Amino acid sequence: MKYILITISTLLLIVQSCTNKKTELVLLGTVHQPIQNFNPDSLYNILVKIRPDLILFEVDSSFFTKEFKFKKPWESNENIAVIRYMNNFDVDVRPYEFTGRNEYRIKIGSRPTDSKASNLLDSLYKNNLLDPLNNKIYESFLKVNDSLNSFAYLGAKAFNNSKTDNIAQIRQEYQYKKLLDIMGEYPIFSNTYYVKNEGDSISYFEGYKRASEFWDLRNQTMSKNILHFVKEYQGRRIVVLNGYFHRYYLNALIKPKEDELDFTINEFYE
Repeated sequence: MKYILITISTLLLIVQSCTNKKTELVLLGTVHQPIQNFNPDSLYNILVKIRPDLILFEVDSSFFTKEFKFKKPWESNENIAVIRYMNNFDVDVRPYEFTGRNEYRIKIGSRPTDSKASNLLDSLYKNNLLDPLNNKIYESFLKVNDSLNSFAYLGAKAFNNSKTDNIAQIRQEYQYKKLLDIMGEYPIFSNTYYVKNEGDSISYFEGYKRASEFWDLRNQTMSKNILHFVKEYQGRRIVVLNGYFHRYYLNALIKPKEDELDFTINEFYE
């Protein structure tokens, strides 16, 4: 009788541990197009190793049917790898991106004004028209940008770690804060305009400023959507595919919620 009671207690503990399984979240930084050391096969093999129950894809719902199948394939590492994984394993795939991202940027005038402003700033730099301090800031941006981009060619571990996240944060702060400050010092950015399709115009400075604000809004929205799925898929394993420039921002917003929502963030190689 004592043996039977011990066995029943053991079974109850096993059942309880299964039902209380902690949700696992992998913020998997990616490179969108195939390059040396990272391609669809690389990503597929990582997914096979993780065996996620849910894959969150960096697009919005317009890319999916009502049954959450891709409306059409396209040539990206993520799309090719995920479709292959869906064909071989039982997995849910859901969008988590800011809805209508590209259309929104065009509507508010941040695109293509942001790239035009960047090109103008680069032209001022190359023609020695920036003062010494701003010249130094811009050169620092170019160096950190080159450093961050170089990790893409070294394989997934190279751009899925805290060191690279820190460099990404520095790079983005330069792009959306320090470069914007430089533009604010030169009237040419406020006095040069882009005419939108509707006929109204927006200055290069204002367009770049809105691009900076949207970087924050986009990552905040993505994080909110990720946390929604963390709640919905309790006790499951979730992979969040994201261009690796986003990882630092998503980590910063999501990690503080680990205890509250009973989940843990892991790297794919852990």
